Amino acid sequence: MAQGALGCFLVAAFFGLKMTAPGLTISYHPPFSASTTGELYQWLGHALLLVPGGVLLGLSVAHWASGPAVRLWRRLEGLTAQEKTAGALLVGVVAFLAARIGRAVFLLDRPFTDDEQAARFGGQVLASGRVLVKLTDPIEAFPTLFFYVRDGMGSSFEWLGLQLAWAFGELTGTGSLVFSLAAAVPAVAVAWVVTRRLGAAWGTVAALLVLLSPMSALLSMTSHAHLLSRAALSVAVVFYLQAEEKGGRWWTWFGAMGGVAFLCRPFESVFFLAPFYLWVLWRLVRRELPVGACLGGLVLGWAPALVAFLAFNHAVTGEALLPARVSMYTFPAKLSAHDGSLWERFGGNTSYNALMLGVWFLGPVGMLLVGAGASWDRLTKLLLLSVLSLLGLGLFHDNHGIHSVGPIHYSECVPALALVAVHGLKRLVDVARKAELPRATVMAGVLGALVVGLGILGARNALSLREQARIHESMDAFLSDAGLGRAVVLAPQYGVAWNQVPAFRKVGSFVFEWTPPRPDQDQDVIVLHDGPGFAEKLRPQFPDRRFFRMVPGKSPDPFRLVPLDAVPVPATATDEGAR
Repeated sequence: MAQGALGCFLVAAFFGLKMTAPGLTISYHPPFSASTTGELYQWLGHALLLVPGGVLLGLSVAHWASGPAVRLWRRLEGLTAQEKTAGALLVGVVAFLAARIGRAVFLLDRPFTDDEQAARFGGQVLASGRVLVKLTDPIEAFPTLFFYVRDGMGSSFEWLGLQLAWAFGELTGTGSLVFSLAAAVPAVAVAWVVTRRLGAAWGTVAALLVLLSPMSALLSMTSHAHLLSRAALSVAVVFYLQAEEKGGRWWTWFGAMGGVAFLCRPFESVFFLAPFYLWVLWRLVRRELPVGACLGGLVLGWAPALVAFLAFNHAVTGEALLPARVSMYTFPAKLSAHDGSLWERFGGNTSYNALMLGVWFLGPVGMLLVGAGASWDRLTKLLLLSVLSLLGLGLFHDNHGIHSVGPIHYSECVPALALVAVHGLKRLVDVARKAELPRATVMAGVLGALVVGLGILGARNALSLREQARIHESMDAFLSDAGLGRAVVLAPQYGVAWNQVPAFRKVGSFVFEWTPPRPDQDQDVIVLHDGPGFAEKLRPQFPDRRFFRMVPGKSPDPFRLVPLDAVPVPATATDEGAR
């Protein structure tokens, strides 16, 4: 009784922090490595209030929940092979629905960053059978953030795998569905691995860890390439274990899945897989693996991805070894005017993202579990080396990366950390058993901290994502409700436009550019950048459309549309959310 009361008090105290000077406000403003005081209060409150509060609440229900929990555990351990397969499908369905519903409810089915919009345009271009399309003249009128542009032609500079995913969505009419499917893969893969190693009950716990992780749940709502590479690398670990056990064609599948991940995020995938390949190479040198089947299988598996990668680069940039994304940078890439030293890059990238992993994976409890499971066996050691290798990539990365859906550049770490963490939890339970402590008490305390702490942390961040999504919902509504018909709207840069609304400016967003027009221009309203003489130059390119200019409005309307034709169009007020 006392434990439950104190736990409730600590949870209430967390929400009471909203009444403090910084509050618990979350906003979305550059630079990426900056955190608001409200965010910091939230993280501190999670660690010092929600985690112990969750532990106490878990312990308070342990005495009456232990009986049903033990029976459930035994039932899970007794699952047949067919039931395990059905359970894996159930885990996948739950993860898929969580991602799909989260995208609709919290992101309002809108992009969270500009590169999502650029990638979708790239998919539309590929779906049309091209790699580049003619942009507007002048080129400055076209929204080209995260684009590759050459000789008046352009498309997204994103990696081929991401553009192919969007092309599939365009051709099938399923849109971002493929990303939600990819979001479900890690939970299934992690559950499969742990079930094989520790049993079905622990496999269920492992899947729960993936689903509870805020950086897993929130990223799963988006359409970033990280979802694809995260899924591919999760399956690659499964295939690696199969290859170690059975050999033969599994080495080919292991290589092929590494190639799929490479097509989505090349550098991150190579750095993540490096410890696995180095270990395989060491075993080959020691003649512990058959050279032909292993090395030949890996080469055969990687070959299609490498051929596609080189062919796509050649088609886009004219150079097989020069990807569009890389061609847009100068080297060495600069994070700021003061990041020239290795120490500055270590602090600005690696240290920052290591801290964000600690916050966003499973919080302090997750770090404890990872530490406890780190030395379990060779697999957990390889997985941790993969995480460290990926963090080492921060010494070369071109930007810090956002953390609003977890440290986005390190999204592939979640399945690896979950696999290590579940072994850590198993070790803690074993220690409790040897010390003659109730195992149910340990599980109740840990799961209470994770469910209560991470549930509240994830929910609060998801609700804040909806606030920034409403900016784009309101901006879209302003244009769609204006009754323009087939029109071209010349507007300031998107970030400049929505920043004119005080409420929007307070919340912020990482979408700073208008949605690029479809390559086939099959949409009623096309928004392009305004500039001196742009209207006159663009009219011949859109002869069947009326032209409007977005200009500052009079209170309470932040914008109004001025027709550049003879027929005037009434100004349209924004909805209440934009006022």
